[in-house]
Amino acid sequence: MAAAWVPWRWGWGAVSSRPLRGLSASLARKAPRACWLPACRQKTSLSFLNRPDLPSLAYKKLKGKSPGIIFIPGYLSHMNGTKALAVEEFCKSLGHSYIRFDYSGVGDSDGNLKECTVGKWRKDVLSVIDDIAEGPQILVGSSLGGWLMLHAAVARPQKVVALVGVATAADGLVTQFHALPVEITQHEDKIDT
Repeated sequence: MAAAWVPWRWGWGAVSSRPLRGLSASLARKAPRACWLPACRQKTSLSFLNRPDLPSLAYKKLKGKSPGIIFIPGYLSHMNGTKALAVEEFCKSLGHSYIRFDYSGVGDSDGNLKECTVGKWRKDVLSVIDDIAEGPQILVGSSLGGWLMLHAAVARPQKVVALVGVATAADGLVTQFHALPVEITQHEDKIDT
């Protein structure tokens, strides 16, 4: 592994002398070098997904090549967090499309946080996949977003081609759910399924 200076974007970066394989290879293939320069920076603007009978979701979409990447944030995190912005910069450098969004009741999205549940946020993720994303998608889930990423992959196998978990909290959520009294877990099952 050798280090290379990339002055306009990433600082010191690791450059492997081995050929890329798997996901790294497919993402690195045919990256448009012109978009790596600061003068060509792609921009995203705030948009809203209006849904009947559900809160509107705030999102930012970067156009680019396929597969697209969707960042699914953690609990109470928003689309302008450090991880979401870092993944966006990575997508810009490779020329891939990218979507980041706020859950209902969080950030710029409509809704009341006190009325939100994991099941409602699951619907938010599926709405983004169904109504905003185009073509195959790689889901990047952080913390609670990792749990929602897994649910989305099961619900939309035709659109989800890869998963990337960042400190995924899938096991912690299940453990906490099983620790709740039976009356509460039965009530939650009826509301969110």
